[in-house]
Amino acid sequence: MPMIIPRLTRSLAWGLLPAVLACQEPVVPPSPVSGTGDPPPPTTLGTADGTADGTADGTVTGFDTETAGVPTSCDDVVCQDNAGCLIENGIAGCYCDEGYVLDEEGGTTCVVDETCIELRFLEDHCRYLVGGPPAITLFFAVDYCAGTAVLPEDLEAKGLVFDVFENGVDIDNNPESSYTVIPKDVESYVTLVLDVSDSVTGTEDAPDPDLPLLVGELRDLVQELEAGPGEPDVYVSIYLFGRFVVEYVPFTLDYAELDASIAAIEADPIAINTLVNGDGTRLYDAVATGIHRTQRIRDLRDAVTWGGVLSTGTVVVITDGLESTNGTLDTALVQNTLNQVISIGISPEVTENDEALREIGRDGSFLAPMPEDWAPTFDQVVSRVKEYPQRAYLFGYCTSAAQDIADVEVSLLGEVLPVKTATCQFDASAFSVDPEVTCSLALFETECDEQPCGGLTACGTCADDECCDGTRCEAPTDVNTAGYTCDGADQLCHASGQICVGTTCQDPGGLGDACDVDEQDCEPGVGDCAIGMCMPTLPVDPSGDNCNHAEQCESLNCRSANPDNEFLLPTCLPPALVHDACGSPGYTVCEAGSYCGGSTCEPAQFPLSTCSTADECRSGRCEAPVSSKVCLGSSACFWSWDEKVPN
Repeated sequence: MPMIIPRLTRSLAWGLLPAVLACQEPVVPPSPVSGTGDPPPPTTLGTADGTADGTADGTVTGFDTETAGVPTSCDDVVCQDNAGCLIENGIAGCYCDEGYVLDEEGGTTCVVDETCIELRFLEDHCRYLVGGPPAITLFFAVDYCAGTAVLPEDLEAKGLVFDVFENGVDIDNNPESSYTVIPKDVESYVTLVLDVSDSVTGTEDAPDPDLPLLVGELRDLVQELEAGPGEPDVYVSIYLFGRFVVEYVPFTLDYAELDASIAAIEADPIAINTLVNGDGTRLYDAVATGIHRTQRIRDLRDAVTWGGVLSTGTVVVITDGLESTNGTLDTALVQNTLNQVISIGISPEVTENDEALREIGRDGSFLAPMPEDWAPTFDQVVSRVKEYPQRAYLFGYCTSAAQDIADVEVSLLGEVLPVKTATCQFDASAFSVDPEVTCSLALFETECDEQPCGGLTACGTCADDECCDGTRCEAPTDVNTAGYTCDGADQLCHASGQICVGTTCQDPGGLGDACDVDEQDCEPGVGDCAIGMCMPTLPVDPSGDNCNHAEQCESLNCRSANPDNEFLLPTCLPPALVHDACGSPGYTVCEAGSYCGGSTCEPAQFPLSTCSTADECRSGRCEAPVSSKVCLGSSACFWSWDEKVPN
């Protein structure tokens, strides 16, 4: 069996550690006795109880010191699966990846450390209804530290139950609280970030003989991700990188298209290489792009269904090299993302210094240096991705909180305590003040009987050409129909093909029509009101003519292709999507469902979020019911799912 090497720990898994340190790094192996050159005293290591005879923390030598002596070469040590060999202080031995331990005394195979568990929220908020009952739902995941899923049957077998604290008080101790786990399907969004630099695709003069095998394994990986009958959807997108990063296949359920697109990498590798300029490896920017695009689609799915669909996201980065464009890894983004991030190194070169891949692969970092390693490595990744939705839990409880901000922490109760818990906040003052509006466990069981979408308990989605207005499905509409103003936000009018002029939706001006420079009332992306007449916009061309405002571009995005270069003037760039940079006001119009939050296109906000303009709110309503402006509830929705994911 080929050896799959996950991310390395910093030291050899050798020596004795207390069981309490099972999730921490192993100690450095002992040096030979000073002055003698002899090996350490004979010791039997690897027993399962952590006593003086051995430990369960990943310690192993891979040999019997009493009979075979101390090996000094990895040729003398056979380490399998999630184990690898290191030589420290002249002594060779097996190590385990972080989150793994040895499976037996003196063993050479590492398995998942099931005593090391962490919880993480899959959304950036607690769920609750403005003006609704005092009910909270929490969407979170439970993983082993190795990055694999803690499935429901694992929790049951270990006798573990969820433990929830509100402002530091266990809700079990509050007789006014009741809670339940709500069974729900979970969609999955997977982004493959593929290195297609020269060293992967080869060049015209020196084609890579292993490329056909790699492409074949990638095609198998994608096809294995497809959901079976009755299973929640698994959407897949592909990004390519070399010197630059490009979208290759947008999120789709069309697995035939995905397969054909990957096959094209083998059919014409030079053309694929040309898309990204293969003379370089823009690894760190590719990672950031994969994370942002995965979160974007999940944010948009949440918005168009008004929380009616639960989702999990995974970014899989596959590369044969390290960063070579002088980029910097956004470690905070990797550590704090609501998506799983896995890295795979597919060349012998990355095994020599895989620290960068370990930093990227927060939820799993694999070294598959030889072609024979690719299939088993990809199989492990597929297994993880398919299990992620199964370890995602929706937990609901009734709260007695009635005012101010409350902190919620989700943990586990039992013999195994998690090394990381999940936390979120809610505003208790948002609940209904009607004493007859109460919470009970029946709410979590019956809420979706009365509504097809939205809801605390993720009641579902609408047809692809519809959207959810909070409780029901309808075709996208505009604020004129909804009965309130557009407040300068064109995206609140685009369902009818109109634009916002002042506070109402009106027909835009066509090319050659008279226009108002202050109102910019030409058709967005078609006409620019620069001289009192709608003139043609400029095409997307990062190296083309300069622009000086968003409406001058058909993409509505006028920015410098490289803001760090003060000599590079703004040009028309591709449309600004959620989590893209949006620059100074007036230079970028973010996509529908988002707004420019200073320097980045942010997803539209939930009710009660503070706001200044209508496009900041997913409801399209930014008003001041008392003093400051906040997003209010809605009776309309403005765009549909097939606008974002055309299948």
